[in-house]
Amino acid sequence: MSDSQPKMILWQTVPCWGAPSTSPFCIKLETWLRMAKIPYQARVLNRPPRSATGKVPYIERSDGSLLADSGAIIEALTAEHGVTLDEGLDARSQALQTAVTRMLEDHFYWVIAWDRWIIDAHWAQTRVAYFGALPWPMSTLVPAVLRGPMRRALHGQGFGRLTSEAILERTRRDLAALAELVGDGTAVLDRRSSVDAIAYAFLVAARCPPWNGPLQQAVAARPNLMAYCEAIERDYW
Repeated sequence: MSDSQPKMILWQTVPCWGAPSTSPFCIKLETWLRMAKIPYQARVLNRPPRSATGKVPYIERSDGSLLADSGAIIEALTAEHGVTLDEGLDARSQALQTAVTRMLEDHFYWVIAWDRWIIDAHWAQTRVAYFGALPWPMSTLVPAVLRGPMRRALHGQGFGRLTSEAILERTRRDLAALAELVGDGTAVLDRRSSVDAIAYAFLVAARCPPWNGPLQQAVAARPNLMAYCEAIERDYW
């Protein structure tokens, strides 16, 4: 693709705490695009998302068409661009990819949300990082409006009904499982694949906040996961 051709646009949330986005799903997609060597232009969304889901990330193709949901985007672009990251994976590896994806996106995600939005001392810093650049009074009103729904979402999911220690025990088990899969290597499976974009994104999102809370300590307590993230950053970032 020449520089004169329009690039696909990746719409995502603001960079935060040294990470390319506040959202692990945005970090996942951008990491995957780098792994797949698909040209793109990252842009920060400063208006309500135009995606069909009303969420980020979403992409805007050169023809103006939009596609939302990080998983759906990866599936579509894999077919459109002939991406071979997952080519040749056997049935067991594909099953592990699915299991790890569900663990991180449908379970570990809520730990990150709890860590940032619910713990009062952490929320004070999250609020500024996420919304501090908004003009007044939006910088005050928007976080106040959004925190309530996040509390309700966590309660409905179940994490909001657990003690902090129960949440952290589940977190440690997730990290132990991921650490066992990574081992001394630089990939979740026997070689790099799409699941590495996911694992990297969620580990970065967990470790990047400026506080040194129990979640950050749990990640740091797994040196092989820290080395894994460093290897992904070295190779793709």
